[in-house]
Amino acid sequence: NLEGLYVDIRSLLDETTQERYHERIGGEYMGKSGVINQDFKGEDNTAYHDVIRLFKIYRSVNWRMQIKVNQVKHRVQEEYGTNLDEFLDHIYQAGMDINQDLDDMKQRVEAINKANKFLKLIDEAVELMRKFHPQGERYYWVLYYSYMSARKAENIEEILDHLEPHFPKITRIHRATYFRWREQAFQAVSSILWGYEDESRKLIKSFKNNFEEE
Repeated sequence: NLEGLYVDIRSLLDETTQERYHERIGGEYMGKSGVINQDFKGEDNTAYHDVIRLFKIYRSVNWRMQIKVNQVKHRVQEEYGTNLDEFLDHIYQAGMDINQDLDDMKQRVEAINKANKFLKLIDEAVELMRKFHPQGERYYWVLYYSYMSARKAENIEEILDHLEPHFPKITRIHRATYFRWREQAFQAVSSILWGYEDESRKLIKSFKNNFEEE
């Protein structure tokens, strides 16, 4: 929970978004005459590397945003005697018109807003895949424990330990199976992420190009 700033969008998605995913599900585009395959050749495909990069920085973006949220919360409480949600509502309604001596806080708020949007776009894509892809539940848990959970696993074996309770019919998930599922998950979610409108794609690319994994 990001203290009211990060709104979890794991909820019902609008019909337009759902229809768009049905058209692009699993790296395929539904043309008028049927399915037109889109090549997704793993290591040779730029989109593959880009999607991996986005998930590798997910925890870092979230962590740095949490730090800024905490900093702004304390500053707002000291300066205005109000909570952060009320303060954000006020400054956005006023067009971010805050005192010059609080310019540094304005920059932090803007950074929080961008990071929040980035995380929501990733979550939306993953949740859409989870809900509509035939193997969505499997791919969701693979991506979650690999890149999105608050705590980063120490190694692949720990990820496999976390996955086991979600797949009780499988005695033990082999490493090769995990890597295959992970690549298939990247493929499925890629078709959603790069299908966003221009503004959202620009935001995603900005984080991909300028954010370092921790």
